[in-house]
Amino acid sequence: MPTTAHTDEEVDVLYEQMEAILQEMKGNGYVTVLGDWNAVVGESPEDECVGKFGLGSRNDRGQKLVEFCKKKTE
Repeated sequence: MPTTAHTDEEVDVLYEQMEAILQEMKGNGYVTVLGDWNAVVGESPEDECVGKFGLGSRNDRGQKLVEFCKKKTE
C-alpha cells in the first residue's frame, strides 16, 4: 500500500485495482487479503469489519479501508 507520502489519488488507484481483482474471483468462498494497508482502523468495533481490539483512533486511510471492507461484506 502507498504510504502517507503518497497522494490520495494513488491510494484510490490501488483500491480500484483491488476491486477489479476481487470482481474476477469466481464462486462465493471467503477471500483473505493480507498486507500492510498503512491504515489505522482504531478501537471502535464496526459491523463485522472491525473488532474491539484495534489500536488508536481511526485515520482517513483507516476509514477508507473500513468502507472498502463493509462494501465487500454486503
